[in-house]
This record gives sequence, structure tokens and C-alpha cells, in this order.
Amino acid sequence: MKNISRRDFLKGAAAGAAGIAATGLFGASAFAMDAEDFRKDPIDWLGVEPEIAEADIAETLTYEAVVIGGGTGGLECGCSLAEKGLKTLIIEQNADVSTVRNDFGSIGSSYQKAEGTVINNKDVMNYHIMQNAGRFDQRLQKIWAEESGAAVDWVGGVYEAYGAILLHEAGYEPEFTGAGIPKFPTGHSGHFTRSQYPDGKSLLKQYFLDKGGEFRFNTQFVKFEHDGYKVTAAIAKDKDSGKYLRLIGEKGIVLAAGGYQNNEDMMNALQPDTRCLYGMQIGSTAYGDGIKACLWMGASMDDVHSTMLFDRMALMPTETQATGRGPMVRIGSQPWLKVNLKGERFFNESGLYDYAPHAAAAQPGRILISVFDANYWDNIKQFETMGCSRCYPFPNGAPNDGQYEHQTDDEFKKDVSDVIDAQVEAGRIVKADTLEELAEKMNLPVETFVATVKRYNELAAKGEDEDFYKEAYRMIPLETAPFYAFRNSSFALSTLDGVRVDTHSHPIDAEGKAFSGLYVIGDSSGSYFAYSYPNLCTGYAHGRTLTFARRVAREINGEEVKDYTIMATQDAVI
Repeated sequence: MKNISRRDFLKGAAAGAAGIAATGLFGASAFAMDAEDFRKDPIDWLGVEPEIAEADIAETLTYEAVVIGGGTGGLECGCSLAEKGLKTLIIEQNADVSTVRNDFGSIGSSYQKAEGTVINNKDVMNYHIMQNAGRFDQRLQKIWAEESGAAVDWVGGVYEAYGAILLHEAGYEPEFTGAGIPKFPTGHSGHFTRSQYPDGKSLLKQYFLDKGGEFRFNTQFVKFEHDGYKVTAAIAKDKDSGKYLRLIGEKGIVLAAGGYQNNEDMMNALQPDTRCLYGMQIGSTAYGDGIKACLWMGASMDDVHSTMLFDRMALMPTETQATGRGPMVRIGSQPWLKVNLKGERFFNESGLYDYAPHAAAAQPGRILISVFDANYWDNIKQFETMGCSRCYPFPNGAPNDGQYEHQTDDEFKKDVSDVIDAQVEAGRIVKADTLEELAEKMNLPVETFVATVKRYNELAAKGEDEDFYKEAYRMIPLETAPFYAFRNSSFALSTLDGVRVDTHSHPIDAEGKAFSGLYVIGDSSGSYFAYSYPNLCTGYAHGRTLTFARRVAREINGEEVKDYTIMATQDAVI
């Protein structure tokens, strides 16, 4: 892979935009791009499908089901297939199972019902439509809304059978719903302190093995074999021996190989605007191999390319987004006062995780600075954030993902204080006794910064943000020394675009014709998100992946499922 500078890929972005305009992609196939469209890009990330001679295939392995990818969706689908008695193989490019996310978003789980949580499908679906400008297949959204509750109940049962617990994160509705941007109590998270398994991936790995499933690790997926629109096999390479394998899934092959956030060429070519907003990607080894293989055989990809950005990277006081790399700090998502490098407040700090990096894109250095004072713990509790940004238990007592259910309030506070103290020691978070000293240490214009804080404190005292309309309960004055600040950038968690699919998760071409024998789920699949991730539905992306992993397993097993293609008036079979 060639190295491409920022200047290079920004030039490529301009050329790519010109190429798109010239090819007329906004005509009949305005929501899809096929292989020929991508080959016009000045950065050749797609390449051509490799030719593997029959003589080079050392072995042909036949299973009832083959799953490509041993991460979140692959493990969940593999477990669902194996428990039905199907002979199932999961291949994984790494030496062990990959990442399994720990936030599960659903509507209507038994855990939600037990808490009295009621979510209006219409509200959630309309929120998603507005966040993504309607540029997705709303029938897929409907499947998640109707079938995600049963999917979460299933994974909760598996966790509990192996000593872990699944907790619904509830109780903040409806108190804050009308106060600003809506928040939906869709989230659940696993907790493993009572189990011999430290996390979801090790637990589901064992469940898959206990149900008779087989793994092949260090096995790199290469391409599909297909007869027209019928996928017949997957070709993979044993990384240890260098030999090629033909993998036949008699009842179906599932692609769950993730997105492409680790592939520099793809990111630079498809998302130069996004690539300027984050310093690193985190939490996966996804290179887009599955997406490229689908394009090679004629499937299409979303034409809106976007990434899930989290505003939680802490940089040194001299670094910019372009030069800095730092650790993930959860407090980056807290809606404190945030200023630019000129010491000015410039946006409403309350919103989705990617609002902050997008707002900062037009500011010097493409970064912002979070500012808080000695009352940070009380602030964090008053902010009432949700999902993985939350640093203390939900009102119903459920701890956040990554925290322990037995901790006291003081212990949760210590967790946050330890993070802050560690970053103060590292020099990323600056601590000062006065605002003037803080500005000097952060290399900010002192007079402007102090005036900005004074204005912010005045608005907080009024209880109304007259400048940017942040919710009143999140307007908290900065008055108590010591004062803290850090340069706040973002990281990329996963790409949101992928191979376009129909309501049965089959990949489709630019005209909507489906390929049989292959199912695409998780971040490899598209048709679901665009522009921005609606993270105020906690666990939405993972809930979508889990729901379709379970649904695909039923389809491969020949079970009846509700047909959402024409929204048939039959009860969902889940």
C-alpha cells in the first residue's frame, strides 16, 4: 500500500469529485456505486479481482454454513447457526476471535419491559431518518425495530448461561427528552465480573465451540467464486502455509468481515473529508477485503461514505489534529465549554459524538479545547450523558459498559479522577489555579479566553444559552479552581457504509438485483447509515448487526421469516 500525504489525498478528493460529476452518478443509480465507478478514482484502492488457478487450491472444505469474520457479527451469526445444529465454519484473519462490541441496542427486549421502558418506534425511526437524511433502506430499519428485542434476549440468555449478566441502561427517560436533542433508552451492556469469561468475545467463542462450531484462524479471505448471480464458494488463504482453500457453504455463506477503516487507500479515496477529522482508528483490523470482493463480482456499494467518529482523543497542548496522536479519554464527550485555538466558543457542545469534530473542522488546527473546573464530577453527573460516554450508573442502577456493577459512587468518581490525574501527569490535560494561567499553558490568547469564560458563566447563571442554545441543565459555570483543559480531537471507530443489501441481507447490484448464496451483515453491509451515526440510540450499530446475524441464521436454516420486501401483513417470526 502506498503512503499518501494529506496534500495528496485532498488533491485526490477534488479529482474524485470531478470524476463523479463526469460519470453521471447522480442519475438512475444515485444511491449506488459499482466497481467501474470506483476504478475511475485517482487512488486505485479497488484493484482487480485476483485470479487463483485451480492447481493452487490445496483443499476444498464443505460445510452447511461458512462465516467470514470472527468478530461481532460473525461470532453472533456463527453461534446462531451452530446452535441450530448446522455444521458451521468461521474463518478469521487474526490468530484469535476479533472485537465484539458490548453495547446492544434494541426496542422491546424483555430487559426493557422489566424496567417499564417503552420506546415509540416512530420516534426512533424518524430520528434516524433525520440524522441520515433518509438516505438508507427504511425497510431494514423496520426489521431492527421489530426483531431487535428478541435478538437481545437471545444474547442475554447466552451470557447468563455462562455466568455473565446483561443489564438494560434505563431511567433517564422521559425527564430529559424535551430538554433538547432526544435520547432513546435502547442500550444494554454485558458485565462479566461473575463469569469466568472476561468479555463477550471469549464467551461467545466458547459458546460456538460448545455448539459444535469450528474455527480456522490466521485464514485470510480472498474472493468469492460465483456463477453469475449465484455465489458458490469463498476462496481463502492459510496465512501460515500460504495455501489457498475453497470454502463451500451448502446452505449459505455469510460475510461479516467489517468495514474498511484500516485501509488508508480506501479512506483517503472515499472519505477525504472524514480523514481530516481524526487522528487514528481504534478497535479493529478491518481492511475492506469483503467489500472489495463483493464489488469485484458486480455488487454495489453505498455512494455516501461515512465513519463513526468519537470525540475522545486527548492531544498535547502543542499538537493539532494533523500532528497529534493521543489516548482515548471518555470525558472528551462531556458537554463542557469547548473553545477553538483563538479562545472562542463557536458551537453548541451538546449533541452527537461526531458533532464536535465536524464543528471543529472549520476551526484552526481542526481541533477544539475542552475546559472544566474542580467540580467536574458533579458536572458529569448533571450532564446526564448516555451510552459509552456515561461515567457513572444509569438511574436504574445499571453501570456503563466497562464499569462494575458493585462500585460505589466514590469508586466511579475515582475512576474518572484517575484518568484525569494520569493525563495531567502525561501533560495532555493542563491544570491551573487561574483562568489566565490555564490560557497561557494551553497557548491560548489570555484576554479572549477569559472573556469567553466570563460570557459562558453569565449565560449559565441566566439558565439560558442565548448564543448556541445548549440545554439549560448542561450550562454549568466554570468558577472553582483548579481549572483544567485539553486539546480534544477524535478517533474513528468504524465505517458506516458498505455493500448494498436487500431485506434478506443478500448483496445487490446497482439496479437492485440480488446475489444468492451470500449474506452480508455488520459493517460490511450498507443500506443502513449515511452521513452521521445516530448514537443517541445507544448500541444501535451493534443492535443492527446482532438482529441481522440472527435473522440470516434463520434464513440459512430454512426457517420462515417475515418478508419486509413489500411489508407483508404477517407477524414477524423471530
